[in-house]
Amino acid sequence: MMLTAMLACLAAGCTTEKRQEAFYEEANQPPAGITETDINGQVQKTDPDDWRSAPIYGPFVRVDPAFPNPIAAGFITVPVLVRQSNVVRLGLVLRAAGPNGRFVTLSSLPRAAEPGAYVFHFSAGLIGRRGLVRLYVFDGTNEIVSYGDVMLQ
Repeated sequence: MMLTAMLACLAAGCTTEKRQEAFYEEANQPPAGITETDINGQVQKTDPDDWRSAPIYGPFVRVDPAFPNPIAAGFITVPVLVRQSNVVRLGLVLRAAGPNGRFVTLSSLPRAAEPGAYVFHFSAGLIGRRGLVRLYVFDGTNEIVSYGDVMLQ
């Protein structure tokens, strides 16, 4: 996994900027597994590459696994916890990598610049395809915050 690039960077004492670049490179790899969750969000099986916080957001933003995952049809929920003011710039946006290489916006949380618990909630049909799909959480300046994979059956 690309997680080794991030670990090597940490061991070498890289700056936050370099760790963020490594995180960005990991996020741009093809989806490779899912954190399996039930309809209530309980984790059944963990993918260690899913839903990590980007280095610049570290302990300030936590994105919990999407649920349910896998899903055939219906709505997907992605919980988010913002722990500190003035960390998230201009709210949060959830996007999926579309089949043509473009991003599809699934949900947004414009008020997520303030501390609190938030929820992305969207129809799985918005993704527009089946199979393993990578979801991305960005801040309002398009800086990556987190990413994870979902399986649409």
